[in-house]
Amino acid sequence: MDNQQMETLIDTTLSAHSADNASLEPYLVLLSGKHTGKQFKLFRPKNVFGRGHDADIVIADPKISRRHGAFIVKSGVVMVEDYGSTNGTYIDERRIDNEKITLLSRIRAGGTYMRIDYKKPSEAQSEQALYQAANTDVLTQIPNRRAFVIRGQEELSFCKRNRTSLTVIMCDVDHFKKINDTFGHPAGDQVLKDLAEMLNKEMRIEDTLARYGGEEFIMLLRGSSENQALILAERIREKVARQAFEYQHLKIPATLSIGICSRQSAYIDSLESMIRAADRALYQAKTNGRNQIAVDRV
Repeated sequence: MDNQQMETLIDTTLSAHSADNASLEPYLVLLSGKHTGKQFKLFRPKNVFGRGHDADIVIADPKISRRHGAFIVKSGVVMVEDYGSTNGTYIDERRIDNEKITLLSRIRAGGTYMRIDYKKPSEAQSEQALYQAANTDVLTQIPNRRAFVIRGQEELSFCKRNRTSLTVIMCDVDHFKKINDTFGHPAGDQVLKDLAEMLNKEMRIEDTLARYGGEEFIMLLRGSSENQALILAERIREKVARQAFEYQHLKIPATLSIGICSRQSAYIDSLESMIRAADRALYQAKTNGRNQIAVDRV
């Protein structure tokens, strides 16, 4: 079967499917990158996508332009239009300006792969709920440990391909049990939520922050040198030390101990080895008296 016959079959199948159930609606599904599995309903005739916060669909990929292009929906058909982006928009690895998307099409913008799927809103809601449960920490609403590991493997592959550096930073709230014992567990939860929000503001679009477990947070920095990581870590440590966390009018002091592992691609064995190294550095920061930073250079 040639490409023309395949496209005809897809169009016929989609038309029949739509006729059987008119409630099917188009969704953009991310197949790679920082938010793999996330989906966006194409609820407007023109849905602008890009890395800028003013886009209808914000995609965290530094190789995507701020207003990269748009998905255009008309009469059940989805088109993708490129807005003259720096790195282009591709369908099945063909650079395009404006083209119809079929069910089998794979769209790429920057380093992010996507596809269009048609589903009922109830199905999309169920899938999104499952995605959230699998990848998001319930308390802080940032990625969980599982999501971090999956993203970390992708970033390690990127690092190896581009021969750049990768940095893992681990943070731990000092004497967190004492905070819970003194102010109560709800207060401790509030500290973790506020801390997650604070750390998230320090992340670049290509970086990843996750709750690693308990009072531990972990960060993955693409292409940052050890010195750049130290500057970031010190800024975070100082901000937390100055911050007066609050819960029901109570002032709650807190500090962070931070461990850093930064490696060039040629010296990285695995993501697991980098996490272990950052954890060793974190332990050293704790041993040295807490509220400080340590670097693993082994």
